[in-house]
Amino acid sequence: MRDLILLAAILGVIPLILRAPMIGVLAWIWVALMNPQQEVYGFLHGASLNLYIAVITAFSWLASKQRKAVPLNPLTITLIIFMMWASITTYFALNPSYSYDLWNRTLKTLVLVFAILTIANTKGRIQAIVWMVVFSIGYYGVKGGGFTLLTGGRNHVFGPDNSMIADNNNLGLVLVMILPLTNYLRITAKRYWVRLGLLAMMGLTLVGVIGTYSRGAFFALGVTGLAYAVRSRAGIIPLVLGALVLVSLPSLVPSSWFDRMSTIQHAGQDQSFQERQAAWATSLNVAKSRLTGGGFNSIQQNWVAEMYSSPGSLKIGRAAHSIYFEVMGDHGFFGLFLYILILLAGWYNTAATLIAVRDRPEMQWAALLARTMQVSMIGYLVGGAALSMAYYDGFLILLALGGALLLYVKKPLAEEASGKDVPIWRRPIEPEIPALARATGGTADLQLR
Repeated sequence: MRDLILLAAILGVIPLILRAPMIGVLAWIWVALMNPQQEVYGFLHGASLNLYIAVITAFSWLASKQRKAVPLNPLTITLIIFMMWASITTYFALNPSYSYDLWNRTLKTLVLVFAILTIANTKGRIQAIVWMVVFSIGYYGVKGGGFTLLTGGRNHVFGPDNSMIADNNNLGLVLVMILPLTNYLRITAKRYWVRLGLLAMMGLTLVGVIGTYSRGAFFALGVTGLAYAVRSRAGIIPLVLGALVLVSLPSLVPSSWFDRMSTIQHAGQDQSFQERQAAWATSLNVAKSRLTGGGFNSIQQNWVAEMYSSPGSLKIGRAAHSIYFEVMGDHGFFGLFLYILILLAGWYNTAATLIAVRDRPEMQWAALLARTMQVSMIGYLVGGAALSMAYYDGFLILLALGGALLLYVKKPLAEEASGKDVPIWRRPIEPEIPALARATGGTADLQLR
């Protein structure tokens, strides 16, 4: 039955994609982040749905009258250079065939990133992407939170199989990342029932993070809360909600959860942390020995761990357990330098947005969204220091969203400064679609084509 429902959803959205490429981008994000093909058990289980949607979206976009050139800014330039370098490191990888799969996945994700930067050029489209990201990942927050409540927190919460969030630690970090975005939607939604539903989603997602038993995610949650208090101007409701969940912890989870969290105080003596240190040492050894690093996921191979062993390094292949050491081991020191430039470019986009809308009251929603994305980025980058999620598509989509937001808020300023009419190729050619805006509690200027 699940397969038939998913098939009907995919077939139903195809005509909409052919009419409006933006619908294709949203469907692409949904499949990439939620992985609905992993939630079914029949003929669609594990199907490459994102490939089919990407191809249909590309065809629709090429046939449309929309802008075809990817806008050049610090983010797109650094992403292009990074992917060129990653292609070189994959060619010279210790095991190119082993590294190819993640290279191919990362390349497809960057195509989606460029599609967002190119097509998401209105407020409605940007809002729609936020909704889709929150919906796609929040599904597992609600599901995990409900599971934790029903089982009394006795079992760990995991993500969908064969996905980048299958591991409980990865899922926990991703749920932390979307909490600020969920709150942004709660604040900007116009309908009371939508705001109430989003508040319930936030509560269940908080419980879901706790149910992952991830110490890294729990630490990232604390940092995110602190960053929210410093950066956000969106009220104290989320902080109150978080405090209520923390106070309720003894009734939500068993003592084993507290025992696991208490090991954070003695990280140096914890076996899991020692294994992370060993993985970091191996990644560093690879980067020191090879200009191009070992290629994607190289240190997960046993023979690589043996070849680049040193006192305190890995004995067998393991994940890098850090987005920074992961990139270092995969692509060398130059690859890590490019990755840090990508992160800085993503932060620059949000900071520049805040400057651009400082004296523009009608753009305060953009300022709120920029601050919210900064909070999400801080949580992800702190939690990612102990997890292998450098190429996670959800985080790259978040960076793309920040770039699209800056391009949107700067567009009126550029047109006003030029004193010229807006070129035809930059004019929205589609009618507004208020029905979708009303359904999501969003704005009435939602243009999706």
